[in-house]
Amino acid sequence: MVQELPCFFVLSGFLITKILLNFKERNIAEGKGHLNSIKSFYIRRSLRIFPIYYLTIFFLLIIGFQNTKELFPWLATYTTNIYMTLNNDYIGSFTHFWSLAVEEQFYILWVPVVIFIPRKHLKKSIFLIIIISLIILYYFIFFTKYWLANSLVICSMHTLGMGALIAYFLKYKEESFMKVNLSRMKITLLLSLVVYFIIYVYRPAHLYPHLKDFENPLLTLVYSMVIFIAVRNGFKGLMKKIIESKVMVYIGRISYGLYVYHLFVVTLYFGFFDGYDVVKTNIYGHFIIQLIITLAIASLSWFLIEKPVNGLKKHFNY
Repeated sequence: MVQELPCFFVLSGFLITKILLNFKERNIAEGKGHLNSIKSFYIRRSLRIFPIYYLTIFFLLIIGFQNTKELFPWLATYTTNIYMTLNNDYIGSFTHFWSLAVEEQFYILWVPVVIFIPRKHLKKSIFLIIIISLIILYYFIFFTKYWLANSLVICSMHTLGMGALIAYFLKYKEESFMKVNLSRMKITLLLSLVVYFIIYVYRPAHLYPHLKDFENPLLTLVYSMVIFIAVRNGFKGLMKKIIESKVMVYIGRISYGLYVYHLFVVTLYFGFFDGYDVVKTNIYGHFIIQLIITLAIASLSWFLIEKPVNGLKKHFNY
């Protein structure tokens, strides 16, 4: 299975659903249609995601990087996850873009679900989508040859849906949401982490080899609890200071650039320095150098491209 931190999808499901629910209810209260809000939503998402993504893949196409030419139609249409599923193979330095493809497909599919399903049916619909997602995921895993099918958007909807549920309860069931005992939630989170550590970090693999197939749902529950606690402002002390520190806030700001560039930096770094043999260090030294380069590129990307383009969002309010 492709393993990507479910935290990314749970958080995305929460944030996107929260945005959609907010403008849906505002439009209903004001007697307005949803068309302008939906248009603004897609424009704002495009302004955030498209610029550095397309600049990157066009640049890599021009320099003839790896398999860019072969993959370009799939890269340009955010369908690399489908390509990986059909070919049962990873795609080199572009592999991480499967999760971005899932995100883009999620934006397209989720807007009509949240906006046009009546409120009284929405919670049941989200639960149903989560169940269907898990059924399809494990059908592909256990009954087909498509071992990378978990990169399909439908096979990630249980994770995105958990985030959506948190947004739903925060919006419509706030009183019940705020009554949940945070101490018990934190204890449950801690126990879940212990179970995860025992099974997936120090597990004797020969005793339960098939449990690896259930790692993603377990992590989904763990990160759902983390985000629930964070939304309730339940992290205190050292954890709160770390989360709200200037370093973490800055990394969050440039995180999309870090995501887009990191695998290309690794490949180009070793291709350049191995060819010229100018860096003498061990694996840890290489890692630190690559990290510094990636942070520098992502920072330049933020200040020169992303931040100016994001400034255009003010013209497209929900």
